Amino acid sequence: MKPTGKRMKVLDDDVARVDAEIARLQALREGLLRAKVLISGETPATPNVDGRKRSPNIKPLILDYMKSVEARGATSIEVSAIIKERVPTVAKDSVGSILSRLKADGALAYDGERYYDARFAPKTERPFEPRVVA
Repeated sequence: MKPTGKRMKVLDDDVARVDAEIARLQALREGLLRAKVLISGETPATPNVDGRKRSPNIKPLILDYMKSVEARGATSIEVSAIIKERVPTVAKDSVGSILSRLKADGALAYDGERYYDARFAPKTERPFEPRVVA
């Protein structure tokens, strides 16, 4: 059974009344907090509007580190540990993500275990050369 228009109107009016009461109480709360700050002489705390603060760009740090390890290369765990040491606010999966992107862009090489700066990557030997069969 569908609610009739009258019932919906009553519910809509009730929701509007509750919303207005919430807005009134929030304004009252803000006024009380301002009065409290003025009476106490404290400086008001400014809320953090940004939410989560972003870490600085770590891509250059990763590239510098990979250049410094040269032909030794580094595992993703090693790179993550070094970057986390330098930038403690870096998100958990950021380093792995950037390593993968740098590999896809050709800046890094990956042998299945270690990442290398493309300039220092070991030369892989191909077990056989493909040939065209006529």
